[in-house]
Amino acid sequence: MTPLKSKTARLAARSTGSHLSQEPAGASHYLYERIYLELREEIRSGKYRKGDWFPPERVLKDRFATTHLTVRNALAKLVLEGYIERYSGKGTLVIYSRDRPVASRRAPHFPFAQLLFAHMDETNAAILESLEEQLRSLDIPLRVSLHHNDVLLEAALYGRAVESGSLVILEPAGSARSIVQGEEELRNTIVVRGLQEPARCPQVIVDDVKGARDAVRYLQDLGHRSIAFLAGETSFAVDELRKGYEEEMAAGMLSIDPALMRTTAPGVGVATEACRQMLSRSPECRAFLCASDETAAGAIRALTSTGLAPGRDCSVIGYGNSRLALGMDMTSLDPGAWHLGEIVGAIALDMTARGIFGNETHRYSPELKIRATCGCNR
Repeated sequence: MTPLKSKTARLAARSTGSHLSQEPAGASHYLYERIYLELREEIRSGKYRKGDWFPPERVLKDRFATTHLTVRNALAKLVLEGYIERYSGKGTLVIYSRDRPVASRRAPHFPFAQLLFAHMDETNAAILESLEEQLRSLDIPLRVSLHHNDVLLEAALYGRAVESGSLVILEPAGSARSIVQGEEELRNTIVVRGLQEPARCPQVIVDDVKGARDAVRYLQDLGHRSIAFLAGETSFAVDELRKGYEEEMAAGMLSIDPALMRTTAPGVGVATEACRQMLSRSPECRAFLCASDETAAGAIRALTSTGLAPGRDCSVIGYGNSRLALGMDMTSLDPGAWHLGEIVGAIALDMTARGIFGNETHRYSPELKIRATCGCNR
């Protein structure tokens, strides 16, 4: 078993939210705790009295030089503890009185959070770490199940999780798309990396189409005109990356060679052989966009074996910005695992404060991390 598979297998086997030893550098939840404490002290000191309107999010965002999400986390905790009340379209009202002890609101109880992923790779493992970290701060243990894009298994796991009263965090396959877009009321569901169409629950969308378009545009700017797309599995993210690849190739008026689009089984060795076959059919190709860092590592191995040096003679871009990408100094699309976990944590925290879920969609784009494996076409 490879180190990656060993690591992800251990993560997938977890059934409760055990404490993680690794903290993300500069984790933003520490900032929202500091903002919460500062604002709470201002309310307790009498700077804001019962019945006063509290500063809006945009003012607090500028004051603390942070994001709306971080401010929203801090305000949600103040709501939960009975200091303020938020009114949609009106503002935030102080309800705390120094003459009367604060009465904390009874938060909805989740026995656990059920994470339903299609598969477990290093990207999803990083998302899992982030979710576990965020939910631990809410005292919600985390369980993980994989549906492997099996729609029947997914529907059964989803139904069981809903019946248990848990918070469901879902990376959907086919059946779940009909579930969250149907007419029945959804309970306590957050969709991640999923639909992009209207749904009746919160969504956190990683815009992989735009990420792929940014990557292809960067390769074109380097002078590449023959660009391959190589994926090591089939998934929603792969479909979106392929869509972005095709759109940007068309926008750049570049022809798409069917021989330069491959989906194979996962693994560095399989990707190496696939890349060699692509090069044998299109030896002029000098740029590869890969749907995972593992697949990109296979492409790098194949190119190097033919005497081509990535970063000098050719270019390779992976997806995931994983430890593998960092170790190989590989250019990679970063899907923002910690950012996704932070947004899910904010939605869950807001839900415990307000008692209801909205149906808002949070969308952000992967960031292209440029490193040594990209170079000008010679």
